[in-house]
Amino acid sequence: MQLGTNRNNNEKIDIDSDILARHAAMLGSTGSGKTVMAKALIEECTIDDIPSLIIDPQGDLARLCLNANDKDIKEQGGDTKRAKIFREKAEVRIWTPLRKKGLPICIDPFQVPSANLDQEESITAWDMVSAGFTALTDYDMEKPAGKQVRTYLYEILIHMTRLDVKVNDFLSLSRAVKSPDKILAEHLFPDETDRPDWNEICAEYDIPDLTGMLPKSTYDELSRRLAAYSSGINQLLFSNGVPINIDTLIKPSKNGKIPVNVVYLNTIQDEAQKHYFVQEISRALYSWMLEQQSVDNKLKLLFFMDEVAPYLPPAPRNPPAKDLIKLIFKQARKYGVASVLATQNASDVDYKIMAQANTKFIGRFSQPQDIDKVKHLLKEDGGNLDMIKELPNLGPGEFQMVSPDVSKKAIPIQCRWLYTEHGAPFSEDQVEKNTTKALRNWAKDNSAKSSKKTDSHASAATAAGASVGARSSGMAAAALGAEGDDAFEVRLMGGLSVIRDGKDSLYVMQGITNAMATFVLLWSMIVLGTQWKDGELDWSWALLGLVVTLSVFLIIGLETFLGHDIELQRKISKFARFSQYGLFIWLWTLLSWEYYYSDYTLGDNLSMVLEVSVVWTTIFIALEALHRLKLGRLEMTFDGEGVFSKLKGGMGSLTTVLTKSEIKEMEASSKEVMTGLRWLLDFCTFLIFGAMIWGTIFEKSLEEIFGGEGTPYLLKFALWLGSIYLLIFMAQSIVIRNTRD
Repeated sequence: MQLGTNRNNNEKIDIDSDILARHAAMLGSTGSGKTVMAKALIEECTIDDIPSLIIDPQGDLARLCLNANDKDIKEQGGDTKRAKIFREKAEVRIWTPLRKKGLPICIDPFQVPSANLDQEESITAWDMVSAGFTALTDYDMEKPAGKQVRTYLYEILIHMTRLDVKVNDFLSLSRAVKSPDKILAEHLFPDETDRPDWNEICAEYDIPDLTGMLPKSTYDELSRRLAAYSSGINQLLFSNGVPINIDTLIKPSKNGKIPVNVVYLNTIQDEAQKHYFVQEISRALYSWMLEQQSVDNKLKLLFFMDEVAPYLPPAPRNPPAKDLIKLIFKQARKYGVASVLATQNASDVDYKIMAQANTKFIGRFSQPQDIDKVKHLLKEDGGNLDMIKELPNLGPGEFQMVSPDVSKKAIPIQCRWLYTEHGAPFSEDQVEKNTTKALRNWAKDNSAKSSKKTDSHASAATAAGASVGARSSGMAAAALGAEGDDAFEVRLMGGLSVIRDGKDSLYVMQGITNAMATFVLLWSMIVLGTQWKDGELDWSWALLGLVVTLSVFLIIGLETFLGHDIELQRKISKFARFSQYGLFIWLWTLLSWEYYYSDYTLGDNLSMVLEVSVVWTTIFIALEALHRLKLGRLEMTFDGEGVFSKLKGGMGSLTTVLTKSEIKEMEASSKEVMTGLRWLLDFCTFLIFGAMIWGTIFEKSLEEIFGGEGTPYLLKFALWLGSIYLLIFMAQSIVIRNTRD
């Protein structure tokens, strides 16, 4: 990254972007040029293919969308070639909460924490959710009443979620807050004639007495404040635009572009809402981080916050976003997130957070309290105190760069000329003028996609922060509607219970496929064992067949008969995903053996059943591969981001290849998949009939058209197509039966 020149010798200062993995801070009074320095840093990260998420409270950074004139860059000693690279790569998006001046963005406050978190992470994540609602309803969490409300909301959210009570909007949360005993009793015991009292319900389901946690007046007031956000202008914060999603923000609208996301906070006038919005962005980023694979200093995202003093004040002040930003600074490095903050009042920012910035760009300071703060920070770093006396004399764009990873001594740096225009903060009208129609259409599309929520959104995560309980998960849960009609994730292993109770055709098809595979494995194991006993087969093949069969039986049996034990399901999930690949390979091995090594035949009866099982299993493996291709995770590159790096984690687990958020992204509607599959089948059938008609017209025999004596290829293809049609027919018949029941 070319940030500028050394003021002592005029040499270019070029640092590695990986330095930012240990975070950075821009410090300087008004007019020191810290915003210019920040823009230079963002420009260089963009050139290095690092997307950015920028919190812009005043509109200064929105000007990143305006390219500087090449003539001016050249006259000021700038690099026009790098400026051209930036223009070609940068996709600057200005996001405007509450307004449609730029790209509208909103909050989904009911986005629950990931089910993949450990207990400590989950407790923290749920606490952040409850803190957000507490702040939004204008309770001061530094006072006893605010602390009580925060604790109460935490208990409400985790226990309602754990017990599958829908709390996915402000009205439902308002009702749950006001009458938790009534809501839970009606949910757990719909039959009024057989409803135990509240104390018995609490004891049976391990629920604390939610009715005694707050004064009666507080229940009513909290409920009223929450309900107020369900209508009027208040709801725009939660409904107007693209819901905050880090995966969406870092994904370019066009190939080859690097997103530069500027969150323009000027459109939020209410300070409490502004704090809440920053908190929710931080929460989304923190959750996203925890779902990423750990990296070694390789940056995935630049997170920049300008003028952080209101959000990170010194203790004892603790606004809503502070705890989350502290967590981000503490953990971001191992997940490839570079956190950079800027402030003009060093004394007004919590020094513990500031001290975590390994690289500091220190500009002009003249106030004694600010100089003392900088001095204290440098003491924490272990040196560079000799440059303190120079701070009052620094000019605009002049900084002392303190970075132990670059140099033991402070580097006097003159910031380079920007590749983008610098000037007064953007107005809302300027934001509107500089937001292209193409980006608006892209944002509109993403807004529409994000609005397709399932009714059980709140039950999508395990309430690991609660003492007991977990969500219903797995293929069976999805098939029964626990994840809604929209969710389809390829899972080969398990799910035989779906045949009994499933109401989704695609999942039932998978259940039938698993049942067929189980039958084939059992039959083949018997055949292999018999041939080994008769001395016709080496013992290793029989042993291998036994291992594969027992593994599959174990996994399917556990999911089928112990589906209620979610913790057990989690423990075997990785092994199950490894086994799905093992099953696939073993079935193809058996089929190849049958075709090419006739001395060890499995029998004519088994061979046809085996071939059908292979076809069915291959369909779902192919669906998985197609979804991964859709995500761009199988590209053959050698830069550490392609298939080879992804396979380092092993073929053993889909979750080691795809993150949780990526799995969500790969989910598709089961109805859409079924429609696509039927279209493909119909197309293949059309090709066969078309070939036969063509042969009839031109007097060709079936052998001439399809090859082989007795048209074996045609018969083979017909068997495959027929088996798939049969699979669909059986699945739909089972669904009709289960639905009727």
